[in-house]
Amino acid sequence: MDKDEIIMREVQDEIVALLIKYQSHALESLAMVLKTTLDCYVAALGEEDAERILEAAIDSVRNGKHSVISKEMLKKSLH
Repeated sequence: MDKDEIIMREVQDEIVALLIKYQSHALESLAMVLKTTLDCYVAALGEEDAERILEAAIDSVRNGKHSVISKEMLKKSLH
């Protein structure tokens, strides 16, 4: 596992821990994670590039890569 993958997994673990911590408000917590992530993309990349990321995310969802039973998701899952 390289340094980037280790960092990715650590960040994922921390996000999951936050969502678990606020599980009584799960949808609101998840919405705030998405909003904060989007704000960071816009700040770092600008609106145009952030839009491209969102378009790629939409395509990824439409192609079934984020389904609960997706093989791709299971390969990348930490848990």
